[in-house]
Amino acid sequence: MNILQEMNESISSPSRNCIFICVFHNESYVDLLYLLLESIFMNGNVNECTDIVVYTSTAFMQKIKNSSLYCEKIVFEINDNYDSIDLACKARLDAFDLPAMNAYDKILYLDTDVLVIRDVNPVFDIIKKEVIYAMEEGTIDDPQDFWGTTLFGNEAQEYTDKTAFSSGVMAFMNCEKMRTLFLNIKKDMKNRRYNFACFDQPYIVYNAIKQNLVDKKTILDLVITNEEDIHSDKTIVHFAGWPGLQIRKYSLMETFMNKFKDNINIENIQRAKDFINEQLIPIIRGQGEPLEGNIFMIHHTMEYTNVFENKAKNISNLVLNKNIRNVLEIGFNAGFSTLLMLLSNPYMKITCVDLGEHKYTIPCYEKIKEFFGDRINLIIGDSTVVLPHINDTYDLIHIDGGHDTFVATNDIINCYRLSKNKTILIMDDYDFPNLHQLWDEYVLRYNLRTPNTSNYISPHHDIKVVAK
Repeated sequence: MNILQEMNESISSPSRNCIFICVFHNESYVDLLYLLLESIFMNGNVNECTDIVVYTSTAFMQKIKNSSLYCEKIVFEINDNYDSIDLACKARLDAFDLPAMNAYDKILYLDTDVLVIRDVNPVFDIIKKEVIYAMEEGTIDDPQDFWGTTLFGNEAQEYTDKTAFSSGVMAFMNCEKMRTLFLNIKKDMKNRRYNFACFDQPYIVYNAIKQNLVDKKTILDLVITNEEDIHSDKTIVHFAGWPGLQIRKYSLMETFMNKFKDNINIENIQRAKDFINEQLIPIIRGQGEPLEGNIFMIHHTMEYTNVFENKAKNISNLVLNKNIRNVLEIGFNAGFSTLLMLLSNPYMKITCVDLGEHKYTIPCYEKIKEFFGDRINLIIGDSTVVLPHINDTYDLIHIDGGHDTFVATNDIINCYRLSKNKTILIMDDYDFPNLHQLWDEYVLRYNLRTPNTSNYISPHHDIKVVAK
């Protein structure tokens, strides 16, 4: 192949990327993983060229597969022998021994005590040299010995720059030089056995610095440690700390994540209200018909209320996961909840079914369609008649149709048929006694599960995940 052909192939073939995560030893690390995965799918903009390789045990793999966050983006590598914290913390050094890793050009290793809060692709973009890109942290002569003081010994005095780095976030090429580095690290660990508090990190730091195979500066624009500001412009937040403090780390991560999501949901709701005020309210007023109740307003009023605040936040929150692409909604009314979902996830499309009995329904739909085009489709008709003729499957289904037990029963049965494994089902008006009882019966019948993501508490609807 000549140089021109190589250049053309490089241009036409984008790199295959991998986010590499290890989960062993303690089940509480799986809970950290759930927060990390949620953040990746919500904020990471993971494209078709990027997978998530999870190196774990058979038991943990099954637990992850059963979670509401599992999707085809996740690739598993299994090892059932890492049953101690020492082995668990050193698992990342197996990266180049795993068959799945051969498919990728660039690798981003993340500890489980990490959240992704921006597009992750710029991290892969910085990987241009055959080195480890990591964030500077500590020094190689620090008496705490987190970064290789014992391993460097008197050699540390030979370095003008004694800055070390964190091994919690590392980006690198899949190349022979990195393979050799990882092999040398494992050999060093075998030849010089120490019980370091940070397990393999001192060995990683020592060998990478010794062989001049680390860039400690470039990634600083993208990664930050123990950040509390949800408005940070960084891509990755590492909640660093001693190994084994996973409960405290989970608390910090969950608090950050909930504040981060709440801010986004509040912004999405305000954008929806602005659109409603400018585009839909004039249409509704022009039809001269009272507005049916919705996520923002009490029945037959046009005044915003906080009564359904958590319900509205959930509607936004549940579609922040960019894996939610195909949505079905039973009951369109004036399109307020539909609008909120469209604004919250730019990748999703939604099909709505509505009786069309209100004068404002079709004009409101047409106005929303002006802005969102083929991302929205409205089918006018009785859901008990329409749904049996739909043959698609959906990532999320919002059941907000008739309150009659016969209609609601048919909607639940039909929506379950249109669901797939991991489909999110939202049962609206759960505070209606007949719907509450009916839904609870079908939750048991269909073995519906609670999502592995945090949602807002609301008595006005219930949220479950399908397990097929």
